[in-house]
Amino acid sequence: MVNYKLFFIIPTVLLVFSIAVLANGYLTTGEWFKKSIELKGGDLITVFPDKPASVASVQNAFAKFSGVAVREIGGVAGQGIEIYGIGNETVVSGEFESLGIGISSISVRTISPALGEMFWSQTQLAIIIAFIFMGAVVFIIFRTVVPSFAVILCAFSDIVTALAFMQIFGVEMSLASLAALLMLIGYSVDTDIVQTSKTLKSGVVFAESYRTAFKTGITMTGTTLAALAVLYVLSISPVISQIAAVLLIGL
Repeated sequence: MVNYKLFFIIPTVLLVFSIAVLANGYLTTGEWFKKSIELKGGDLITVFPDKPASVASVQNAFAKFSGVAVREIGGVAGQGIEIYGIGNETVVSGEFESLGIGISSISVRTISPALGEMFWSQTQLAIIIAFIFMGAVVFIIFRTVVPSFAVILCAFSDIVTALAFMQIFGVEMSLASLAALLMLIGYSVDTDIVQTSKTLKSGVVFAESYRTAFKTGITMTGTTLAALAVLYVLSISPVISQIAAVLLIGL
């Protein structure tokens, strides 16, 4: 006889580990997770080189500037390099020229800290409202405490785990990743409701209903992961790439 309760160990360990990662980030930096320029304000210059460039050499070139971060983005459209924390296009172009890297296009974005703070406040409000409506819908469907609590706990665990692994993989919280997290809440609740309904189906042996629910969940998640992997690899937009990355982590 299989003791299905042992499967609680895996999500419990993941949840505890994820909370520890977020808590460590808060104790170390004063923030639970890294926020992008949209949520904290600042300058961002995006450079598209005319040929593949070494990101490590670009990072070394900008290491002399305080508070500047460099990261690579890209897709089918080609390689892009983002320089956060410096808004002078001439300085950036000069550094690339000194490295012998030509520039095919360059763009500059500036968001004020006040606007970034407003975006962050709206972000928190959106997540809170999403959980409130999610909890209400789940309780209306099951009308009992235990299954409703389990579905809500699963969604909460999905979000916390996704946030933790976003920090591990260096994915910042941005408006794009927020959209992905809201999608993840909806996807998680949808999957959990389907699986819970199948598991609690009356007149069926629990082991059989459990296996049916498991197959359904694996099929739903597996097909979505395959589609997102293709989207992430072939994406021509940094925003779409970030959304796909967060959903891949969460799923």
